[in-house]
Amino acid sequence: MGQRHQAFLIVRLTPTSSEGQQPRSYYRCVSALHHQSCYGHLPVAATRRFLNLLKNPENAAIVRDEIHRAHGRYGRQGDEPDVPESAFPYTKFLLVQAFNMDIDNPFGAYASGVGFEDSFLNPNIGWFGYDNHNGVTVIDISDPLNPAYCHSKGRGRVLDADEYIGEYRQVFIGDTVLEVVQGYIASLKDERVITADVLSQVWPQSFYPHYPHPKEEPASTTQPAEECSTTTIPPLADIALKQVIEHCISNDTFEPLETLADMPGKIESISVALFSQGPLPDSAGIIMDRVLQYELQNNGGLVDLSSARCTFTANVIRTVVTRLPSDAVKAIDLTGSQTITIEVIIDILTIFPSLIRLTLLDTNVTDEQVVDLLYTWPKLFYHIQDFIHPTLLVHRPPPSAALPDDDDRHNRMYPSRLSCFVPALPKLKALPDDPEELHALHQQVFSGPESFTVMFTGGNLPTSGLGPAVASIPFFYPEKVLRGLIKCLDRPRWLSLSQRLSSHGLQFLQRSPKIRRIDCVGLHRSIGNVPIGGTYDRFLAHGWLFVLDYSSRKDKAWYGFIRIDEEARRASLLDAVEAARRAQKEKKEDTMISGDKEKDNKQTKYELESAVERRLAALALDAMKVYDIRGFADAVEKEGRPRPSEDVMAAFEEIIGGNKYPIPEQTSPPYPFRVMELGEAQVLFRVLIGEVNLFHADRM
Repeated sequence: MGQRHQAFLIVRLTPTSSEGQQPRSYYRCVSALHHQSCYGHLPVAATRRFLNLLKNPENAAIVRDEIHRAHGRYGRQGDEPDVPESAFPYTKFLLVQAFNMDIDNPFGAYASGVGFEDSFLNPNIGWFGYDNHNGVTVIDISDPLNPAYCHSKGRGRVLDADEYIGEYRQVFIGDTVLEVVQGYIASLKDERVITADVLSQVWPQSFYPHYPHPKEEPASTTQPAEECSTTTIPPLADIALKQVIEHCISNDTFEPLETLADMPGKIESISVALFSQGPLPDSAGIIMDRVLQYELQNNGGLVDLSSARCTFTANVIRTVVTRLPSDAVKAIDLTGSQTITIEVIIDILTIFPSLIRLTLLDTNVTDEQVVDLLYTWPKLFYHIQDFIHPTLLVHRPPPSAALPDDDDRHNRMYPSRLSCFVPALPKLKALPDDPEELHALHQQVFSGPESFTVMFTGGNLPTSGLGPAVASIPFFYPEKVLRGLIKCLDRPRWLSLSQRLSSHGLQFLQRSPKIRRIDCVGLHRSIGNVPIGGTYDRFLAHGWLFVLDYSSRKDKAWYGFIRIDEEARRASLLDAVEAARRAQKEKKEDTMISGDKEKDNKQTKYELESAVERRLAALALDAMKVYDIRGFADAVEKEGRPRPSEDVMAAFEEIIGGNKYPIPEQTSPPYPFRVMELGEAQVLFRVLIGEVNLFHADRM
């Protein structure tokens, strides 16, 4: 059953090169999404939402990075190597957000579909190679800022939005619905429509012989930009300036350029000419200071040190950045740099307390280095809102849902390097006796990023067997997550669909740092990192947990910000583990006295790990604290994070109190949420770590 629809992303890529052939790019499919119920105007509306997300300049930069890294890695459509299911993870996240969620629907926001993990198909199959009732959507993302789209209801038929919806007009009842549908059509009127000859390059079997086979003709009908451009003669002033810069570089001194920069109107020309000269020596630091400070005043606080402008050494980057005014820098772009050191990143995150965004796409900074920073330097991330690196742009499965290592699909979707955040207990042969070893155990189990986790329960979830909705981000900016929660809690229907929200990564945790109005729509939001469908911090070692129970029962509508008191936990750790060790030793002695055979090593090891896990959970329960919004603000400020603004806290209180919900006719008013009691929070924490299931927790 269903109204099935598929959406395909195509992109022009250079395939793996063959000897004797001139490299050229060809279209191929890189992602295929399946939706069980998407028909009528819904595919058109989803296309509009995806194009909005894609054309956000900050999102487009990340998509371009994924495209850049895909060149030369895969074969043409139908040829090996195939595109794996794990490719283009960030772009796929945008696609599933657009097709499965509508956060600004005029009839009420909704979430649909089956979530990220189960939405995608093999991109190497034909475009009508799957069960389909309502056609397909194809989107060309080769240029994220200038994409193209089309719909189709059958092989070889290419439709724009108006033509596709034309086949459903009879099902649209009511002037309001028709007006909304016409609005979607109009919004796509100026977008490029993919032509059949482009589709024939991807799926020739569906178009040949109506269109020539792509292997018989050039892959792209678009003339490269460099071929279209006309030769222009630069002004004499630019030629002279270029010669001055070349002289400065060859003599390793930039004093003549610094003198020139003092002249009115020259600094902008110097900025363009300087960065066009290729790698700059360390001696260029002073003139770069002048140029970057001039740019800061004219571009909203962005420091562009990407390789697209010039190649900078690590020493130049570190020297120049440290001399910029700390309160003026809002974003730093290091895209493409291959000379970045961890010391540079630490300096940047330390010096600029107002930094909103640090971009590290296509750099030499590894996944392991980013993870190590989050684990060992968590306080560096207290003031930043977006840390853009590929390792934080992958939707990972929850640790509790991880499949066995021999599961082929799991290995394809989640390569081992993507599981570096998943917490795991140490492999224990025996409980440590030495206090220092116990302390090391504590550090190993409780180390991790200072994450923010959201857990939704309630509605029909206890009887569904699906468990609570849980999602987590590895670091957080308090005001940003509160704005996201406000956006969510302002939509009552979202709460009744909270399990769906979990499947989509609780994207409301991600809000554009440029959005300041609380009621701003999310159609054009910037998504800086991708939440996981689980928790980074199973035992709440360092992070925060926001729990909301949305229920039709008045006494069960509660919420709370939960934090483990680290000092209290640390003080009782040694006593708790030592007591358990003594109990285990006594049990072993009783076994020897009774003459029973000792259990095999595997079972003993399992019992040891289970015993440690139970103690860690009990330890967290004993040290747990529950805060309301004001208490949360006080606590994060005490930790050293920026305190949320009064406007945001007041808006949260208004919504959580049930005073801002629109109440449709014949609809009961929502219950206000109260702050949960400690005992209630402890029960839900036991659900989070898997000690009890939600069905039983609802009856405790």
